[in-house]
Amino acid sequence: MRWSRVHVFGGWVAGILLVLVAGCTQPDIRPETSLLERPYRYSDRDWARVLQAHVRSGLVDYAGLASHPEDLDRYYALISVTGPGSTPDQFPTRAAATAYWINAFNAMVLKVVLQHYPARSVYDLALPRLETEYTFRADRRIVTLAEVEQEMLRTSDNDVRTLFATSRAALGTPLLGQEPIRAETLERQLATAAARALDDPRILLIDAATHSVFVWQLILKRQRDFEDYWRSRRRASTGRLLDSLIDMASPKRRQGLQAAAGYAFRAIQFDRTLNSTHQPRLRVVP
Repeated sequence: MRWSRVHVFGGWVAGILLVLVAGCTQPDIRPETSLLERPYRYSDRDWARVLQAHVRSGLVDYAGLASHPEDLDRYYALISVTGPGSTPDQFPTRAAATAYWINAFNAMVLKVVLQHYPARSVYDLALPRLETEYTFRADRRIVTLAEVEQEMLRTSDNDVRTLFATSRAALGTPLLGQEPIRAETLERQLATAAARALDDPRILLIDAATHSVFVWQLILKRQRDFEDYWRSRRRASTGRLLDSLIDMASPKRRQGLQAAAGYAFRAIQFDRTLNSTHQPRLRVVP
C-alpha cells in the first residue's frame, strides 16, 4: 500500500508537469509541409502577400497576421524543403542564395512572434533567446537564426548590409521591408535597407555633447566584419568602422558621421518593444 501511494503521487506530479510543459511554447518551430503541393518549387509569392498585407512603414500588424497566418505558414513550409543547398538549381547565383536566407530569417522571426502573441516583447528573460535557442527548418536542415545570419553573410561574401535587411521583432532593430528581397534587385535593396537603418536614431545616434556615436549592438558585435567589408569594397589596406558606416549612410547621415570623426563608438540602449503597428495590452508568459 505504501508503494502504491508513492506511485500514485509520483504519477500525479508527472501528470501535472506534462500539462505544464504541454502548455508552454516550444522553441522548435516546425513547418507544415502538408500545406504544399509537389514538386516543391521555391517562390516568394506567399511571402510577398505577407509583407504587403501586414507591414506598414516597417512595422508589423501582428494581430492581422495572427488572424490570417496561412501565407506565412505556406512560405515557411516551402523554405523548409527548398534552399541553396538542397535545391541548388533553384538558386543559381550567390544573389539568389542571399535573398533566400534574408527572407527566411525575417519569416522565421515572424513565426516566433506568433508563438507568443499578444506580447510586448519577445526579448524577455522568461523566453528562449531569439537568435540561438529557437530552432527552425530551412534548406532541409535544422537551423537557428544565428546560423541563418551566418549563411546570409557567407553567400553574400560578407556583405554586412544584409544585417540591416533583417528585422528582429523589436523597435531597436531595422524596420521590415514591404517587399521580398530578390536576386535581381539585391544591390538596390541592401543599399536602401542600410541607409534607412542608419537614419533611425534607435540604430545610430550621434551625441556631440559626449563625443559619442551610439549604435545598434550588432554593429559593435560585428565591427570587424564591417571593417573588412569597407576594405574589400574600397580595396583598401586599412579601414575603420566609421568609414564603413559613412559608405552606407544617406547623404544627410553621412555628413553627420564625417563630423563625428574621432568620436567613441558605444552601444545604444536597446528598445526591445515589439515592432508592432499597435501594442497589445496583454503579454503571454509561456
